[in-house]
This record gives sequence, C-alpha cells and structure tokens, in this order.
Amino acid sequence: MKLEMWLKIYEAILADFEFSREEDEKAARLMESLGRGKLLDKSVLEIIRGKEVAVIGGAYRGEGVEEKFRITAGKAINLVDFVPDIHVTDMEEDDKTLVNLEKNGCLLVLHAHGDNVDRIMSVVPKIGRFVGTTQSIPFNRVYNFGGFTDGDRAAVIAKRFGAKKIKLYGFDFERADTEVKKKKLKWARIILRKEGII
Repeated sequence: MKLEMWLKIYEAILADFEFSREEDEKAARLMESLGRGKLLDKSVLEIIRGKEVAVIGGAYRGEGVEEKFRITAGKAINLVDFVPDIHVTDMEEDDKTLVNLEKNGCLLVLHAHGDNVDRIMSVVPKIGRFVGTTQSIPFNRVYNFGGFTDGDRAAVIAKRFGAKKIKLYGFDFERADTEVKKKKLKWARIILRKEGII
C-alpha cells in the first residue's frame, strides 16, 4: 500500500474513531526514542519475498495451516502451537510472550499508536531488536506499511514484501463483542479489499 493511499484512509479512520493523530505521533516518537539501537531496517522483512504465506488472525480456531511461512497477528499468538516467522502486534499480549517469541527466532513487528504508550514503555526495554511501525508519517526506522488492525497490517506487510501467495486464517469480520471492535473489523475488511487480498 502506497503511503499516500494509506494516509487518506488514516484520515477517515481518525474521524470515524475520534482518534488523535498527535497522540499517535507522540507514541511513535517514544518508540523511536526507547528503541534506539534496537530498531531494525525494513529490509529484514525481505524474508517474505517469494514465499507462500499464512497470515493468522484472532479468530483462528486451530485449522490446519499448510503454508510453511507464518505470520501471526496480535492475540492470535495465544491460539497457535508454533513459533511464527513474524509476529505483527500493537502489544496487547503480555511482555513475557513477546520476549519469548524473539528469543525463539521470531521477528517482531511492533506498532505504536496513541492508546498503547504504556505497552511501548513496558515492552521495548525488555526485547532485543524489532521492526517499528506507526499509523502516521514514518521517520527514521519507524515505518508505515499501511494497515489498521494487527491482522490487516500483517497481510499488507506480506503483500508489500513480495509474498508469492497470501492465505488468511482466523479472519472473521462479523464476530465482534463491542461496537468499537465491529468498526475496526469494518476498516480491516475495507483495507484488505483495497489491497486485493480478499
């Protein structure tokens, strides 16, 4: 997803949820500051290129995953019995889970936004290296590949870095326990459709 296209979607999301762009940017600056020396260049994501990729979302129910290259999104990590190649998250999982993933060779893609400053402060000092992302203007080694929820962001990253094939597991756009979650899933579906992933 080109940055110009994403920023138009982002402006609509800010309006829809009444989120603060200023707070998103403040969180990204905090991540960059705390992550100095830990932030990886985006080129590490080239490991995706040419692979058949499974992207696993939060509605995963243990169905068999055929693809050998696996990207988990957010809380989906609590539903799988393997260490994924890449984990894309805004860090709602507990710190120990993320630390252990990295120790076991998983590449972490950590996302900064206005509502997870406390998670950034808790997680970033505990891990070694990671790819950092923001919803707003990218800078230094804090990137913006597009995507709003962990799930659609993971799929957009897979496309951006040249996956040969992307198969989604555990993506249910109807199952939401709150109105906010329902709206987030609506935007995830819009983004995945714009990208031609669904």
